Amino acid sequence: MISLEQIRLLEQKVTSAVELIRVLKEENATLRRGLDSAQRRMKELESLVEGFKTDQKEIESVIVRTLANLDDLEESASGAAHAARERPAVRPEPPARHADAPNPKPGAPNDAEARPRGGSELDIF
Repeated sequence: MISLEQIRLLEQKVTSAVELIRVLKEENATLRRGLDSAQRRMKELESLVEGFKTDQKEIESVIVRTLANLDDLEESASGAAHAARERPAVRPEPPARHADAPNPKPGAPNDAEARPRGGSELDIF
């Protein structure tokens, strides 16, 4: 037959099992909240990583376009310099003279040299 002492021992074991189940449920709930929080944070970070990847691709494409533009500029500059070297040198023509102006005598000062620079005096001689 079952004794009173066996019943008390059984009650003690059931009570400790119920307490253990309560503690484990609390721990489980805490772990689930932590997992949910970690998963939300992971999704945020994945979103940031995708944004960074997109930005990285855009930065790379801008750099590639800029380098291509610099190459084009360099090619056009070197092409212009090459063309300038191949062109014969052109001498500038002297300024045109008026038909009614007399040819100056060699060794004689021209009109600009003979006039005074002040402009208020007249050269009579």
